[in-house]
Amino acid sequence: MGSQDVPQLMPRINLSGGSYTSRSVAIAAQRVLNLYPEPIPDFQGEPTRIVYFPTPGLIRVAQSSGGGRAAYLTTQGDAVFVIGHDVILMDASGALKTIGSLPSEIGPVRISDNGTTMFLVDGSAKGGWYCSLPSLPRVGNYGTLHQINDDAFYGSKTIAILDTFFLFVNSETTNWYVSPAQFADEETTPFDSLYVASDTTSLDTILGVEVVGQYIWLFSRSQIEFWYNSGAADFPFQRVQGVTVEVGVISPYTIAKLPTTQATPNGGIMWLGRDQSGYARVYLGQQTTAAPVSTFPIDDSLQGMGDLSAAVASVYQQEGHVFYVLTIPGQSSSWVYDVSTGMWHERSGLDAAGNEVQIRPLFWTQAYGKIWALDRDNGTIYQVSTDALDDAGIPIKRQRAFPHLLTSGTRGIHRKFMLDMQQADNAAVAVDWSDDRGATFSAPHSLSLGASGNVWPTLWRLGMARDRVYRVTWTAPVRTSLMGAFLDIDQVRS
Repeated sequence: MGSQDVPQLMPRINLSGGSYTSRSVAIAAQRVLNLYPEPIPDFQGEPTRIVYFPTPGLIRVAQSSGGGRAAYLTTQGDAVFVIGHDVILMDASGALKTIGSLPSEIGPVRISDNGTTMFLVDGSAKGGWYCSLPSLPRVGNYGTLHQINDDAFYGSKTIAILDTFFLFVNSETTNWYVSPAQFADEETTPFDSLYVASDTTSLDTILGVEVVGQYIWLFSRSQIEFWYNSGAADFPFQRVQGVTVEVGVISPYTIAKLPTTQATPNGGIMWLGRDQSGYARVYLGQQTTAAPVSTFPIDDSLQGMGDLSAAVASVYQQEGHVFYVLTIPGQSSSWVYDVSTGMWHERSGLDAAGNEVQIRPLFWTQAYGKIWALDRDNGTIYQVSTDALDDAGIPIKRQRAFPHLLTSGTRGIHRKFMLDMQQADNAAVAVDWSDDRGATFSAPHSLSLGASGNVWPTLWRLGMARDRVYRVTWTAPVRTSLMGAFLDIDQVRS
């Protein structure tokens, strides 16, 4: 048999990377919606480089009245939510118990605890509340929620904890302040009016505070300072000399602490920030350093969103992946960064007409061996589960757009498109494509995934193109995974 008689194998379209839709779709139109990529290690020898799994669905567990404002895991392992006015404890069965109420009913709330006392802040002047926690091993109940009236408490947008000290920012000032160690209540452990410090380098308004390891991160509009516990008698904390990050924070409610993982062995922090030139980016910090992790398309998208000061973010961990979920009010999707892989994807919900809308959850936490999310508007508490195939009864739209397929500037005859996708109960997916470099797409073609592992969904006689972008979309409530496709193309001379 001559070499010219050897049959040629169809080239494989390997999907790789996260969502990357350039401001010029002629360059890249690779959208990843409600799917997250997971790399396959090279040493495994598998032909697939990356597999795309469906993002988890939602199971409605409980509901209270009002919009979601906070979700928190106490050091005792309990789930606490703020819904409307109410601070609510949920047990492992999903039963709700109101601990107390806040005078406000809108706006994010931040929570922390020192092992014996839980403290909440809502960003308003004097807006602080606390209650006692049960002792461990589990004895007693959560105490009554009290509003703090101490003259040395000034309110705060965020709260953090280091060495049993609660850390706060004095809103719209250059000051931050701390509670006494092991704060219990304002009668027995009152605040000290001298436990106050200022941003000493930028002299800018401090917006947020968080702790990474033993370092305090003080976020202003233009930079970040670092402090540590020096044990001094007059004020227990001291600035780390000569170390700053020349990036500020846009919204303090996007500051989210990362767990210790292989990708972040010393823990970490993420936030929506702005550099010295005013350019908005998403940053990841560790120890006392930080770097942007948002891609050029995400950066470009952020610049066009206008006011970002109401943005909110949360972090949760599931099946080895750590997800930072960034939601900008008014946008139809949320951006999600997978810290474990360094890749981005989008998440959105669907309205009654099938249009993409903002996802329902706004806050996430983990407790009782499960992941919980709190609805932004109606106070519904959801379990977040990969076994859930829809969003509490609403279909989930999933989509992956493929890379551009060029045939060296000449036309190619697309004879066969074979989808490399896990079979799933004869569910159907839609395949469409663009021949104008990603600007518009054809009418979708339905493909059945089949019910056995030996089904290879295939489309035939797909016309000609110099540059084609394929796209796969589905809403069927099925467990599946997407690896790529095989494509049979004949190049022609013109």
